[in-house]
Amino acid sequence: MSDLPTTGRGGATDEVYALLRKRITLGEYGPGFRLKELTLSRELGISRTPIRTAFQRLEQDGLLVSEPARGVTVAPWTDHDNDEVFDLRAHLESHAAALAANRHDEADLAEMLALNAKMEALVQHRPEDFRTELEQINRQFHEAILRAARSPRLAQMAAGLMKVRRITGAFFHYEDDDFGNSIEDHIAIARAIRRGNGELARALMNDHIRSTSAALRARRQTVTGLQASGVHAKEPISRRR
Repeated sequence: MSDLPTTGRGGATDEVYALLRKRITLGEYGPGFRLKELTLSRELGISRTPIRTAFQRLEQDGLLVSEPARGVTVAPWTDHDNDEVFDLRAHLESHAAALAANRHDEADLAEMLALNAKMEALVQHRPEDFRTELEQINRQFHEAILRAARSPRLAQMAAGLMKVRRITGAFFHYEDDDFGNSIEDHIAIARAIRRGNGELARALMNDHIRSTSAALRARRQTVTGLQASGVHAKEPISRRR
């Protein structure tokens, strides 16, 4: 009997996709790991159809590769790749924060403050799957700053980096202190933008992204160490939406 809610094939595919993306992001499925439809079908108690569809979506995201001889495997990805993406984001988004301090309007600032309030409420109450929702709100906050910078070319370049799936799953790695630190950073950045202090906004955004990168590298190393010791944490698909 399936552990998936009775929401139809589309709902099952969404949950399988979310679960597999999380496992890849956390490093439970490392680069080159082979995923098998039959094995997952038995583990999750569902048919192979939503698993196959989820594979296709993850391949489109660049997280999986499909080869005739090897089947479906996790795409190559290294710490260097992660560091490079965060380094580029730090350069682009810190510049965007500086521009936003001089170019924002009241609507931009109101959006940033509202998103920060939503993040605080989520961390305080922690409903089911709150990490996924935090990830979405976090992305919206960074996008709001890019819009406030009033630089379409800059926004386009930064948006491409923000969509990297290995990076957008960062909240899966977060521990309690990380949530609070992230929100505090966001509040400080918004405050600097509101005051029109471009250099402070630049420095705060740069520190925010680089400290996040450093924390995630440490988390990945911890996961790698646990895996080397034979410890694997797998999360089942929820019974509820």
